[in-house]
Parts: sequence; C-alpha cells; structure tokens
Amino acid sequence: MATNSCNFGEINPNTNKFLPQVPLELQKGFNKKRIDHRHHAMDALVIACASRNHINYLNNEYAKADKKDTRFDLKNKLCFKKYNESNKANYKWIFKKPWESFAEEAKITLQNTLISYKQNLRVINKTVNHNQKWSKQNDGTVKKELVKQSKGDNWAVRKPLHKDTVSGMIQLRFKKTVSFSAALDNAEMIVDKNLKQKIKKLTKLNKNLPKLNNGKFHQAIYKVRTYEPKGNKFNVGILGNKKDKYVEAAKGTNLFFAIYQDEHGKRSYDTIPLNIVIERQKQGLLSVSEKNEKGDTLLFYLSPNDLVYVPTEEEKITPINFNSLTKEQFDRIYKVVSFTGTALFLVRNDIANPIVNKVEFSALNKTEKSIDGVMIKECCWKLKVDRLG
Repeated sequence: MATNSCNFGEINPNTNKFLPQVPLELQKGFNKKRIDHRHHAMDALVIACASRNHINYLNNEYAKADKKDTRFDLKNKLCFKKYNESNKANYKWIFKKPWESFAEEAKITLQNTLISYKQNLRVINKTVNHNQKWSKQNDGTVKKELVKQSKGDNWAVRKPLHKDTVSGMIQLRFKKTVSFSAALDNAEMIVDKNLKQKIKKLTKLNKNLPKLNNGKFHQAIYKVRTYEPKGNKFNVGILGNKKDKYVEAAKGTNLFFAIYQDEHGKRSYDTIPLNIVIERQKQGLLSVSEKNEKGDTLLFYLSPNDLVYVPTEEEKITPINFNSLTKEQFDRIYKVVSFTGTALFLVRNDIANPIVNKVEFSALNKTEKSIDGVMIKECCWKLKVDRLG
C-alpha cells in the first residue's frame, strides 16, 4: 500500500495466498529475519529443541572433507528424505520435527510474543568519592589507603547536559513608537538615522573606531552571528554571565513525555527538558510535574522504549485481558522511539528495521499514527511489562 504496487508481493491465483517478495534492487544485504525482533525468540526455540546429536551432526557436516565422512547413523536418526513432487527421483534430507505440530504451535507462539526493551533512564545519582590518605596501623606503621569521602552532597549527572554550541541573547529592532526619554536610553534602536546621529553626538555612544582600531576602518569579517528563535534553549546557569548564555538539549536526552488530561477528558502533551528533570530529581520530586501550566492532571508519562497499547472504540469500554491477547491485539502494541515538543514518535513493538529505509514509516523510520491511521498519543494506554514480556 505504501508504494501502490505489487513489487513486494502479490496473491498467488492457484493457492489464493499472499506471497511476499523483495525487489531485486533491494535484496542486497537484506535479511528477512532481521526486520523482526522475534527472530531472537525463534532462535531460542530452535536451540531449546536441539539435542547433542543435532550438534554433532551439524559439526560433522561442516567439518567433513569428503562425502564418505558423513555420519550416516545420525543422519538416518535425525532426518528424512523429502521427495520432489514433480520428480520422485530427486529428494533432499530434512530434519525431523520435535513433534508433529511443532511448526504450527511455534508460529502461534511467536505471533503472541511481546518484545521487552531495556531502558536507561538514570539521570542523576549521588557521587561516592574516595581519597588516598596515610593511615596509622596497629603495629605503629603507616599505610596509604582509600578512604570514602564523608562530607559533601554531590550529584553526578549521567546524561549530556546540552550540545556543545553556546548561544547568546540578541535584540532585533522592530518599529515601535516609544517616548522620547525611552529613545534616549536606547539610542541604537532609533530607526531615523539623522535623529540617531544627533543623539549619539550628544552622548558617550560617539566613539572613534579608526583610532581605537590602529588607524584601520575595520578588520575583515569572517564570522557573523545568526539568529534563531529561543525554542527549547535554556540558560547555562543563574549566576554571573551564565544567565545570558543559552544552550540546546543534546540528542537523546528527552527522557520523559507527559500526557495530561483536563476535566473533559481532552489530552495535552509536553516534553520535559533534561534540566527540569535534573532539578526535580535533586529535590526528590517526580520527574514529571503532576499538573501542567493549564492545570491539567498528569495521566501518565512515557520514556523511550516504553510500550503502549492502541485500543479500539469497543475496547475503551470493555475490559481487556492482557494475559490472553489475540494476534490482532499484539499488533496494536507500539514502542516509543522518541519525542519532541508535543510530537510522539513510535513503531510497532516487533519491528526491528524497515524493509525500505525512509519509506515504510515516513522519512524518520517512525510514525505518530498507527497502521490503521489513528493518532496514537490521543488514545494510547501505557503498558507495564516485565523483562520476559
């Protein structure tokens, strides 16, 4: 549907089943297992059903120098001949199933497997410093030992505070009518050039640039300041000139996306900056405020790798048994990838890589909407998942 073509498969008229395929130009380096996280569970299932005889047989097959070195005793025990339907003379050896319905049961189990993701939400923690000092021993000798620092209350930040670039606050001139006294205080902002020059002659703003520049009118300009809206920039600090220096959050430090709800059930959204999270955690508060500026109540908050469920209209009313989900319900579980401002980006929980880069899930390889076209953040439920899924 994304390409409006049959390049990735079509229905076989003989079997009436959809046969997936990948175009020839995209087959280089493509591995169908690697696009789905559940291939790890499939590998574990195969290993669990493998015996020592399977391992010995496979080692023999890849190490033998000649066909006569084949372990026929293991081959006949573990495999059977599968004949070609069109030519009964041709056949190949296939491993026997652990039990007759193994493939069908494995497929159902894998379809109902939920992927769990490890998170790294540690922002700050108390530092534990050790100093070397000479300590007197019982026998009167002295020995250099590491002693834990007992004084001080220091915090260690475990995420980059901001990008390397530091920005400064500038003022842009806009036409505005002000009083004459206000114009005198900000003579450089006067639009009328003649009036500005006369006022500058009467003030200390009149400076002799060539004299201060060793007789030169001006040095060559190699750098210029650029302007951009303040956006999500924040002050480096509050003391000295730090309050006039602005920095931007580093990539990957947006850890909390808050979803609020008003008294009418309408949701609002906000990404909590890292500097705010650090300050709140230092004070022993929840990383996300329980009320936003409009007074809406915190419904829940999300972090990268969190899982959410996208309910249907019926499921919003009828309780769901999350211990016994169907395949269709598993397909409505999404993983949080990232967020910025009020935008939340996700991908279906089992998807590891897109088939076609920047096509299947937009140019960012992530999406705000479910496969059904529903805006996920407007109706999703946060899931609590243990390490086993």
